[in-house]
Amino acid sequence: MPPFEELYRQLEATVTRLEQGELSLTESERLYVQGVELARRCQQLLSETELRITQVGQPETGNRRQPDVDDDSDDDGWEIPPGPEPDDPSIFDDDDLPF
Repeated sequence: MPPFEELYRQLEATVTRLEQGELSLTESERLYVQGVELARRCQQLLSETELRITQVGQPETGNRRQPDVDDDSDDDGWEIPPGPEPDDPSIFDDDDLPF
């Protein structure tokens, strides 16, 4: 796979050609499909790079369980309380209003 920078340059050129217009419907469709594929490949490379960077930044954990992203508790055992209900009138304090 070509490097990210080359794919991104190709994507920019494809978008520029589409934005200029004056293309046949068939050529516009071909460029659109090409642009979508280039964008997907760029996103894939960015995601892979982000994963590698994230893994490098994490300490070695051995067999220790990693917290889930949806885990509502901190590492020190504190629970995050639920927020107020959207229709709860107590969330609006008249003293906080600027007028």
